[in-house]
Amino acid sequence: MSDTEKPKNIKNLKILIVDSNVFIAKTLYSILEAFGVRKIMLSHTLDEAEKMYYSTEIDCVFVDFMMENRTGIEFIKTLRTKPGEKNDQKLPIILNTGLTDRDTIFMARDVGVTEVISKPFSPDQVLSKLENAVNNPRAFIEIDEFVGPDRRRRRPNKKEWSGENDRRSYSAKRTANNWN
Repeated sequence: MSDTEKPKNIKNLKILIVDSNVFIAKTLYSILEAFGVRKIMLSHTLDEAEKMYYSTEIDCVFVDFMMENRTGIEFIKTLRTKPGEKNDQKLPIILNTGLTDRDTIFMARDVGVTEVISKPFSPDQVLSKLENAVNNPRAFIEIDEFVGPDRRRRRPNKKEWSGENDRRSYSAKRTANNWN
């Protein structure tokens, strides 16, 4: 986001929740509603979610990793590689998962997930992931092997971490002094 862009107000977002577990879907719905989001759609199947995606404007999607007949990963890949007229290919996609092993996270990253939120999640985690996905978009990559947000995360070198507060330079100085 550039300095001139204002953060998007999450209250005005249209969010699609895709989860076959009704309890989880309703919990996420209630959390978003409590934060003031007014336009929330629920889908308990990927087929229904796909129809909603292609027929309705959406600002962000929360999708579960494990669905009944196929994985949320396959659905995400479809959204990234076959965009519809109603929605941008760069749409923020947040994966909800109880599986947070390295392979699952890499798989999610490699199909173009914007954020991953692990279950069980707290309201603060939902808000943090949503705000980051919507207000801090990463560069979008479109090549034969990958379509999605840049997989690299960069953090700016904060001023307070420079000079003597930079542990790397401090460590290097300390090591150099120990050798003298």
